[in-house]
Amino acid sequence: MWPRAVALLAALAFAATAAATAGPASAADSAPAHAVEPTPAEATAAAAQLVDGVAERASEIRTVLDRPVLDRKASLTDQEVEAIAGSSAELHDWIDSRTIARTAVEFDPAKRLHTYYAVSKDAAGKETVEAQVFVSDDSGEITEVRTGPQVSWMMARGYDGAFGRAITRPAIWIPLCLIFVLAMLPFAQPRRLLSMRTLDLLVLVSFSISLIWFNDGEIFTSVPLQYPPMVYLALRLAWIAVARTRAARPVAVPAAEAGDARDERPPPRPRPAFGGSAPTWVLVTLLVVTLALRFGLNAFNSNVIDVGYAGVIGADRIAHGATPYGNMPSDCGSCDTYGPLNYIAYVPFELAQPWEGRWDDLGAAHGAASLFDILCVAGMFALGWRIAGLRLGMALALAWSAFPFTAYALETNSNDGLVAAALIWGLVLLRHPFWRGAMLGLALAAKFAPAVLLLLWSRKPFPRPGPGRNLLPYAGGLASAAVATGWVLLLDGTDGVRAFWDRTIGYQLGRDSPFSVWGQHPGLRPVQIAVMVVVAIAALAVLRWPRRLDLLTTTALSGALLIGVELTLTHWFYLYIPWFLPFALLAVVPDWPPPLRPRRAEPEPARAPAHEPVPVPG
Repeated sequence: MWPRAVALLAALAFAATAAATAGPASAADSAPAHAVEPTPAEATAAAAQLVDGVAERASEIRTVLDRPVLDRKASLTDQEVEAIAGSSAELHDWIDSRTIARTAVEFDPAKRLHTYYAVSKDAAGKETVEAQVFVSDDSGEITEVRTGPQVSWMMARGYDGAFGRAITRPAIWIPLCLIFVLAMLPFAQPRRLLSMRTLDLLVLVSFSISLIWFNDGEIFTSVPLQYPPMVYLALRLAWIAVARTRAARPVAVPAAEAGDARDERPPPRPRPAFGGSAPTWVLVTLLVVTLALRFGLNAFNSNVIDVGYAGVIGADRIAHGATPYGNMPSDCGSCDTYGPLNYIAYVPFELAQPWEGRWDDLGAAHGAASLFDILCVAGMFALGWRIAGLRLGMALALAWSAFPFTAYALETNSNDGLVAAALIWGLVLLRHPFWRGAMLGLALAAKFAPAVLLLLWSRKPFPRPGPGRNLLPYAGGLASAAVATGWVLLLDGTDGVRAFWDRTIGYQLGRDSPFSVWGQHPGLRPVQIAVMVVVAIAALAVLRWPRRLDLLTTTALSGALLIGVELTLTHWFYLYIPWFLPFALLAVVPDWPPPLRPRRAEPEPARAPAHEPVPVPG
């Protein structure tokens, strides 16, 4: 009772002091040299001023009254905390196989929380906190245990809703998976359900198995489980490209037929079709429902992770005439590791809802992420419409909107939808070398993984007769994207260029992360390098092979190469799935007709020379 009374008196004294100093002049400035007794009117005015001051600061007074009085003395001793922490089976599962050099206990009186530390030391004397155990001083119970990567990586701790909030709830996630798979299948033809398409779709949603363990903070289980789907999809897309190339081999015909074929008009190129059984009206209905769910969750039940926060801060820096690189605040020190487009794209939204200097709801990040997702949905629709009409357009748009990992990227308000949008529109404009180069350049200006497609996309994906002017406009498109985004580096002169290299590529090359098998097991570094070499050789080989490219072959090879790059990353996360998803969907969702096989004249078999009869002398 006494502490609360003291707090009340302190609050009233604070309000009275504030009210006394709120007037136009202080008492020392306005009072005469000798004391003057105030009139009743002046006394009433002073009392009113005091009441007004208290009323204006009512919330501050309430805060002071509600603030608990800190008892600086802990009720648990360090030895008791160590004993309680030592009862944790989770702690022992981690430290029993490691040499602990020392332990320590700290007490936070504001939170009434003890923290137990288990620290190891390497041969060089460098200390590493192997585990933390938090013990409540009031209850004497363990409130949280952090081991290994969980100590320094918040995203490894499995906090509920830390990524995407409600989207990861089974009641939302599982229906999205079902819509994604069932809407793409020919369920009206049961015999066709046992097909590679069904397996491909199930593999895509099987990333959810890894996500279950990630959400529980079990990253040593979740990380290995993310690789089987990626390896399968990379091999599957590569096989689609190989099979398509084999099917497009020229067919040998007699020379006379080949000559006649050259004079004939080429047959119309067959078009792919949507292979599912769902009527168009069902596709449209499901598309509307899934879009409403996605954007509703983004507005009312989503969060902004550091990636979105980085975009907003970078946009603020650009709006104030400074480059983002090397100019990030302390609470987001590594937020300048992305390409310049990532920050430019946030500028309109940051101007509409300026950054207030803290990590709050960040409406600008919500707006930017929503635009990225709209561009992806529109691009998938345009891609399907251009290839085979309305029905396939609706199917591809629905596949994107129903796939839960694209919603996961949206509800975390990350920038990964920007990369996917640029690649999708690159597929839409694949026939046009300038725009193909420009879209790939924009994807590169957001994140650097699409660089693996530079050589493949430099080739003509649709072989047609006529001059082969392709490389120059393609390079022009890449250069246009570089100019349109690279000016951000020059806002601070050459310092920005140097900072760009150090903060992006230099940072990524030296990055350490527990979210890959390479980061969890450093001894696998030679294997990681070997995979990098294989991907690099493949990225070079597609410059000459296959001899003929069509849309399906280019799509499948692009997806396989992107997945190959992701397999080599030291830091991998589920937000990277949308990078290769458009290529996987375009390769497996439609029913692709066999390619047209060009005719090649078959050489006539050699004939034995004719011999005249030789007369025999009589």
